[in-house]
Amino acid sequence: MMERELHVRRRSAMLSRALLLGLMLLTASSAAAQHDIDPEVWIEMRKMHREKGPAPSIAEDVGALAGPGARRAGPRLIDRGPEVLPAVHSALLAPEVEPRHALRLLQVMGPLGDESSVPVVLELLRREPQSPLRRDALLILAKLPATDAAADFIGQLAAYEAEPWRTRRMAFTWYGLHRDPRGLPSAEALRNSPDLQRRIACLFVLARLGDESALEPISEILAAGAPANARDTLLLALAELVGPDEFERRAPAALAWSDGYRDSLRYARYRAAAPADRPPLCLEMLRAEMPGHRKIAVRCLLDTGHADDLRPFAALDLEAPGRATLVRNEIRRAGWRVVDTDSEFRIVPASPAAASP
Repeated sequence: MMERELHVRRRSAMLSRALLLGLMLLTASSAAAQHDIDPEVWIEMRKMHREKGPAPSIAEDVGALAGPGARRAGPRLIDRGPEVLPAVHSALLAPEVEPRHALRLLQVMGPLGDESSVPVVLELLRREPQSPLRRDALLILAKLPATDAAADFIGQLAAYEAEPWRTRRMAFTWYGLHRDPRGLPSAEALRNSPDLQRRIACLFVLARLGDESALEPISEILAAGAPANARDTLLLALAELVGPDEFERRAPAALAWSDGYRDSLRYARYRAAAPADRPPLCLEMLRAEMPGHRKIAVRCLLDTGHADDLRPFAALDLEAPGRATLVRNEIRRAGWRVVDTDSEFRIVPASPAAASP
């Protein structure tokens, strides 16, 4: 009898989750056109979603990242900006930090993109070369500003053949995301590698540096069926070299369902568009998961006088709740600020010195 009751409860929970998912899917079309919702409506929705009562301290939120409160603590820390970083850095380098806690601390540091985080991540990487979080830490390093110290470390990593490829490849991610020509010799050394994954790493760096010799090899690998873990990399590399029409000709239509395909196609359209035609594309790019695309979109909208169009996306996201936090973060990094009260939600310029690269 108890087993039957447990089965019924589990089935009920599954049905509830399915119903919730269905409701979320029903709102997806609204999420895609949030800028069409009346301001009065989404301001009221924002009021419903805002946390009530006194905000936890930075120390409390940093500690909460270690437990079930991380889902709310992380966005709160990102919203507070670089002032949280001393506490985050200290917790990350503490001897007793658990891997899950360390990962969540890194995930706060990445979006903030502050140069002060670079030496902290480098210390973590040097101190624990066998850490299960090594690849995650290297990815966060690639999202932080490019410093000489980081470039020196990445150069050593790229040349260290004893490093497992799953982490060594992150050196080429760093070179590519930063469009750093210092990575060209290391990338060229892999151009004719018999290993496909190494060739893909080379092509990504070349494409990000605008080397059109990468175009045909990228197209050939995509046409032949790229490895699943490399498709998004190749699609982004393709979008760096061609316009949207050629992108659709060269990228397999079978991948059109994927977020990587859609994000890369949007980026190709953005690159090809005249400045006056870019703002509508930027509203679509706010949903992108490709590194750097949300930053490009936010700064384009702010620079072209479309701050008001950003407001509903910064207020809340009906499709992915954490994404609104990331939009607000990019607004802050661009030197603007959000005025968020029960009666208004505005995006206004901050001091000229507030912008970060």
